[in-house]
Amino acid sequence: ALEEGETLAIWAQMITISAGFVLLLLSWLLWRTAAHRDSNLQTGLRFFAAILLMVGGWVLISELPAIIAEGDKDWWISLRTTIFYVIGALPAELFFGLVLATLLYQDIKAKGMFRMIYFLPYITPAVGAAAVFKVLFSGHPTGTINTLLASLGLESLGWLNESNGINKLIGESFNLDIPTWAAGPSLALVVAIIFGIWKYTGYNVVFFLAGLGNISREYYEAASMDGAGRWAQFRHITLPLLSPITYFLTIFGVIGTFKAFNTIFVLRSNAALGTMDTASLVIFDAFNRDTRIGYAAALGITLLIVILSATAILDRVAKGKVFYG
Repeated sequence: ALEEGETLAIWAQMITISAGFVLLLLSWLLWRTAAHRDSNLQTGLRFFAAILLMVGGWVLISELPAIIAEGDKDWWISLRTTIFYVIGALPAELFFGLVLATLLYQDIKAKGMFRMIYFLPYITPAVGAAAVFKVLFSGHPTGTINTLLASLGLESLGWLNESNGINKLIGESFNLDIPTWAAGPSLALVVAIIFGIWKYTGYNVVFFLAGLGNISREYYEAASMDGAGRWAQFRHITLPLLSPITYFLTIFGVIGTFKAFNTIFVLRSNAALGTMDTASLVIFDAFNRDTRIGYAAALGITLLIVILSATAILDRVAKGKVFYG
């Protein structure tokens, strides 16, 4: 193929890349067994063989950028957009959920009413709430948020109609030239992230409140007697004992945000030039607009593999960090 100036067929590329991963796995297994050899010669030979397998694996996997370049550009962009959405929404939802739950767990007046208020966004119909957000964050100068900005002496923004990255917009305000690769999520996607944080923070608050209620007060009393302050108690007692709930909400949040569809479908605008289109939206467009049913099914399976991979990685990372008491 190289001699004739042609690229490999898709099946040949997949076999080549798969063989590269197999070689990397073999090199890792061989590297692990090398340390248990009795002879220095055996150890050296195994390390050398592992290095050769590793090099061979990377050479075969080098075909991966070529197959990505030949793939559906919209699909790769949608995966990047989905990752932006997950990274932007999920940590903030967990953080604000934990902070609000800690505050609402204190002995304050009308805390039952406050708990209900913070849970209302989650039980509000998603499509209706997204429609309200679409009006609030209209890119028109007379839009609600833009009117508020104008009253503060600030310039109006495109919001849901803005396709430029948030980092690029911030850089322009400081007369900085931000490269395309560092532009970040579009301002339109940031609005979707804000909506996700607003809607699902209350859901996390409920779980964190339940977790706080299951922590025995004896731990805090013993820590106070030992001279531990409020922050030390929160860090060494509350956070470890809430780790199972944090782990559950993280896994559940990753799966949910990767599948985000209905609210972003309502919020998205053609003026955003597809910068809000997550993977689920691209699959829907392939099925509904382009009537490419088989291709949409293949993309759905690919998204399933991505979600399973992300879940497995999170499970591997958090396996030794979750404390069950």
